[in-house]
Amino acid sequence: MGTGSSRRCRSLHGGRLARMARIGLYVGTAWLPLCRAAALTDMSLEELGRIPVTSVSRTAEPLSDAPAAIYVITGDAIRRSGVTTLADALRLAPNLLVTQLGSSNYSVAARGFGGRPDTQSFSNKLLLLIDGRSVYSPLYSGIYLDTQDVPLADVDRIEVISGPGATLWGANAMNGVINVITRPAYLTQGPEVWTAAGNDERQITARYGDDAGRDISYRVYGKAFRRDAMNLENGTSAGDGWHRGQAGFRLDLVRGDGTATLQGDAYTGADDRVGPGTEAVGGANLLARWEKQTGSSSWHVQGYFDHVERAAPADGTAFVLNTWDAEIQQSLAWGPRQQLVWGGGARLHRYQIDDTATLLFEPPQRALQIWNLFAQDTLALATTLKLTVGLKLEHDSLGGWEPQPDARLAWNAGSSSLLWAAASRAVRAPTPFDTDVVERAGGADFLVGKPDFHSEDVLTYELGYRGAISTALSLSASVFYNRYDNLRTVELSAPPTYLPLHWDNLMAGHTYGLSAWATWQIADWWRLSPGVRLLHKHLYQKTGASGLLDTGQDDDDPRLHALVDSAFELGRGATLDLSVQRVSSLPEPALPARTELAARLAWRFADSWELSLRDTNVLHRRQLEYPAPAGVPIRSSVLAEVRWNP
Repeated sequence: MGTGSSRRCRSLHGGRLARMARIGLYVGTAWLPLCRAAALTDMSLEELGRIPVTSVSRTAEPLSDAPAAIYVITGDAIRRSGVTTLADALRLAPNLLVTQLGSSNYSVAARGFGGRPDTQSFSNKLLLLIDGRSVYSPLYSGIYLDTQDVPLADVDRIEVISGPGATLWGANAMNGVINVITRPAYLTQGPEVWTAAGNDERQITARYGDDAGRDISYRVYGKAFRRDAMNLENGTSAGDGWHRGQAGFRLDLVRGDGTATLQGDAYTGADDRVGPGTEAVGGANLLARWEKQTGSSSWHVQGYFDHVERAAPADGTAFVLNTWDAEIQQSLAWGPRQQLVWGGGARLHRYQIDDTATLLFEPPQRALQIWNLFAQDTLALATTLKLTVGLKLEHDSLGGWEPQPDARLAWNAGSSSLLWAAASRAVRAPTPFDTDVVERAGGADFLVGKPDFHSEDVLTYELGYRGAISTALSLSASVFYNRYDNLRTVELSAPPTYLPLHWDNLMAGHTYGLSAWATWQIADWWRLSPGVRLLHKHLYQKTGASGLLDTGQDDDDPRLHALVDSAFELGRGATLDLSVQRVSSLPEPALPARTELAARLAWRFADSWELSLRDTNVLHRRQLEYPAPAGVPIRSSVLAEVRWNP
C-alpha cells in the first residue's frame, strides 16, 4: 500500500470509521484489514482473530467469537494471490472445493454435492451473496459463476461458512454460505488501475473514488475481461472462450449514527459453445441499504432489483429473470444477558423462458414468491457460556412452508479458545427445473418434472474449536454429521414403455467428515496456512426407487481436499506466494487424484506501482479437474499484472 493509501486510512480512522464503530457496524480493530495491507506481518494472528464477521449471526462479531465453521478470505489474501475472477478467489478458502470444468464453467461446493453434469445434478446446496444480494438462481438451483464478479481490489473480505446457514439466510444454504463484502466508498478514494495479460487471458480494471461533500463518498469502476478457449486432449480447441465487460458504482452516506448505501452493476458478455455457437449473457442490479443505531438496538433495511438474461445458441434455452427483494431486520439487547435479532423479507422472481424443440418448461413463465420471518436469540448462560437458538419460517411458491431451526452452544474456554456445538435443519427449495421441465427426444417426452417435488432437506450436527495455540499458531477445526432426505432422483414411468422418465425425491443418506485449517507465523517474513477437508458419503435409494442411476447420480465427490498456502516477504517490496492443492480421486465418473501448484511473485517498486507474475497449474501443461467430456483440460496459465494506486 502506498503512502497515499496510508494517509487516507489515518484520516478515516478519526472520522467516518469512528462513526461506523459507534453504530455497531465494525467491531474492535475491524478497520485493520481495510487499511493495513502493507506487509504480511503488519497484522498479527490476534488481529486476524478480531476481523469482524456478520454471516454467522447477521450482526458484527469478532471471528474468534463466531460459533461456526467460518473461514475469512481477506482482501489482502486476494490481492496477494493475483486471481482475476471471483470464482478463482473462492479457491483460497480451505472449506470450499472449486472445480473448473472449462474456460468459463465452474462448480463450487462445501461438504460435498459438487454436481455431476452427465446426470443433470448441479452444485445446488450452497448460497452465494454479494453485498447482501443473493445470486442463487431460482430457475435451476445453483450459481452461474461466469457472470458473478466484482473488482477484487474493492473486496474487504469473503466470509465462507461450511454448514447450514438457513435460519438467517434462507433456503438453499444447506451446506454453506458465501458472503462477498466490498469496502465502503470512503475506503476506496482516488484512482486505481490494474491490468494483466498472459497466454490465456487479458483484463483491465479501472476505479475512481472521491468525496462528494455532505458526508457522501462515491466510487465508479469499469472492467473488461477475456479468456481464451481451452484445448481438448487431441489438441483441438474446446471452443469455450468467453469475454465480459462490467461497470458499476457505489455511494455511501455516513451521518450521525446512520449509514445509507446505494450501489449497482451492469455487465454484458458472451460464452462460446462448441457446435451451437455463442451464448450471450447480460444483466444489471441496483441495491439500496439503510442502517441506524438507536439506543440499544440497530436497524437494517435493504432492497434490491436484479435483472439477468442469457440468450442461448440456436439449440439452447434462453431466459430473462427479474428479481425484486426487500428485507428488514432489528438487533437489540433484550435484558442484560440476551441479544435478539429478528426480521423478515419478501422476494419476487418473474421469468420468461424461450423453449426449444428438445427442452421446454410448462409453463414457460411464472411469478415465484418467497416470504420469510426469522428470529434468533443469544442468551448468556454464564460469563463464558452462550446459547443461541433461532428459527426461520419461509414460504416458497413451489415448496410451501418450511421451518429451518438452528441451535448453537459456545464456550469461551480461555482468552483465546472457543468450543462450540450446533444442530440445524436446512432445505433446498424446488425450482422450475424440478417441477416444470420437459425434455424431448425424437419428438417424444423423455424426462419430465414432478409438480409436487418436495424440498430436499438436511439435519446437521457439528462440533468445533477455534483458538490460538500460541502467539504464532492459530487453529480452527470442526467435525460434522449430515443426514439428507428427499434428494432428487430420476425414476421410470409405468411399464411397458417406462417413459417418460421423471424427477422424484427417492434418495437419502448421510455424510460425515472433518474440516480444519491453521495459520502459522513461522517467522516475521514467512506465514504458512494449511487446510484439509475429509468427507465420507453414504447415499441409498429409498423404497419405490427404480435405481436407474443408483446413488452415483449425486455421489461424485473427492474424499480428501488439502490446501497449503505459503506467503513470503522477500524484502525491498518483493513478495512470493505459493499455493499447493491436493484433491483425491473422483469415484464416478472416475478421475485420478491431482496436485496443483500456483505461484505469484510481486514487486512494489514504487509507492504507487506494483508488478507481478503469476503461474497457475505449474506442475502440468494441462490437467483435468473433472472427467471428460463434461470437463476439458485446464492449461497452465502465466499472467503478468501491473497495478497503479497513487
